[in-house]
Amino acid sequence: MLPWPHTLLSSSPWFLPLRPCLQSLGWHSFPDAASWQALPDTLRPRTRSGLPVQFIDPALLDAQAYEQRIATRGEVATRPANWHDAFNALSWLVWPHSKAALNALHLREMARESQGQRGRSRDAATLFDESGLVLACADARLQAALLEHDWTTLFQTRAASWGEQIAAFSFGHALLEKGLAPFIGIVGKVMLVEVGPDWFQLPLEAQLRDLDQQLAARLDQAEALDPRSLPPLPVLGIPGWWPQQDAAFYADTHHFRPRRPVVHPG
Repeated sequence: MLPWPHTLLSSSPWFLPLRPCLQSLGWHSFPDAASWQALPDTLRPRTRSGLPVQFIDPALLDAQAYEQRIATRGEVATRPANWHDAFNALSWLVWPHSKAALNALHLREMARESQGQRGRSRDAATLFDESGLVLACADARLQAALLEHDWTTLFQTRAASWGEQIAAFSFGHALLEKGLAPFIGIVGKVMLVEVGPDWFQLPLEAQLRDLDQQLAARLDQAEALDPRSLPPLPVLGIPGWWPQQDAAFYADTHHFRPRRPVVHPG
């Protein structure tokens, strides 16, 4: 059985979105099959067709494709004693509308694809599902700093704006897994959500519900979704996400890479 890192999950900003859910569950050990089966109805998400989502050991499932099985049966393959899959399941509990929208997007795009050619919308959906980071932002200048890779402004000059005018929420289950043992070089793929200044005064649960609904609506209009539409963000630069955020750390351009110049064909 994998250890259950109580202190890390309850204190690290990487896991902030999970906090209300984990408090409700009250787990003291790594969830097993019985834990997933015993989820209360108030926390159990549903697919777009209304099926209750079940988290099941893939050894007990047939060979139906992953996304199709979710859509038609509500079954999410969840390997036992596996952090990657556990965080995926927890993400379903925290972001139920967005995860259902991602599944619907995959099914929608699969129906459009011809000759087995996977489209870029599905690539973007998978990228966000794995490595997604949600940025709620009330300041256009901070949004511009992200898009321009102006890391000095985003992380240093405007460090005091984090939690007041901009906030980061881990979405991707691979990103959450990396939070167990962070290392230099981790990059999140961002979806920006514009909010008003008063939004940051809302309770965490209300913030998560709002972001979940806004993300789901965005994903439902994903005809233009593309991997390039998800700007990168070196997450260790977010104030409080790494213990050694001094000037030398932020000066590392291998980690905090400037934006590549756009080369127009001659």
